[in-house]
Amino acid sequence: MPLTPEELHAHALAAADDEQRLPLSRMTGWDISPFEQEGLRTARLLPPVLPEPPRHGEDPADCSSCARRDEGLWLDDRWRLTRVEGVGVPLVLMLHPRDHHDLADLPDDLAAEARGAAGAPHPARAGAPPRRPLPRLPDR
Repeated sequence: MPLTPEELHAHALAAADDEQRLPLSRMTGWDISPFEQEGLRTARLLPPVLPEPPRHGEDPADCSSCARRDEGLWLDDRWRLTRVEGVGVPLVLMLHPRDHHDLADLPDDLAAEARGAAGAPHPARAGAPPRRPLPRLPDR
C-alpha cells in the first residue's frame, strides 16, 4: 500500500537532521563529484500541499508543448522531435506527441511507438559489436 503524502513526509523527516534537511547523497563524496561537500546542503523538507497545485501545462489551453505542436526538428502526424537547449551537453532531443497527453493517458499505440523509438539502435551502431557496460563505481 503506498504511503499517503503525510506518511511520506513523516518518513522523510525521520531521516532528516534538526534543520529538517536530508543527508547529502554518497555521490557528493566521490572523487569525480563536481561538488564540494563543504557548504553543500539539501533544501529543507516542506510539508505536502494538498490538493497539489495544477502542474504547468496540465490544461491543454496553457500547455507550452501544445502551443508549439507544429515546431520541431522533425514532425509527422503523431510526433515531433525537438532539441532541448541550455542543458550543458552538446545534444539532447525530446520526442513529444503532437496531441496533448500525459503519460497516464498516453494511448497504447503511441506508447508502443515511443518505446520503439527509444529502444531503436542508431543507424551508425547497427551491426556494431555490443558495447561493454561501464564499470561500477565502488561504494564509499
